[in-house]
Amino acid sequence: MSKEPETKRIYATIIIGLLWLLSLGLWLFFYAESYSIIQNIAVFIISLVIVGAISVALWVPWSMENTLINFCIGDSSI
Repeated sequence: MSKEPETKRIYATIIIGLLWLLSLGLWLFFYAESYSIIQNIAVFIISLVIVGAISVALWVPWSMENTLINFCIGDSSI
């Protein structure tokens, strides 16, 4: 059980972030004019929550595994 994260998780996080930026840019370029500023802010916040939830779901298993290892071993050098 290593403390290093799997490279798949790192690449997935980078890809999720880039896709979010791309989709937000496309939204602003094509669709933002027909909505009010409040609705555009709501789209931004909702998209941020969705991306955050996906990232959390991706990283929580790795974090819990390494936290349990550190707790059982007694390693306080976190």
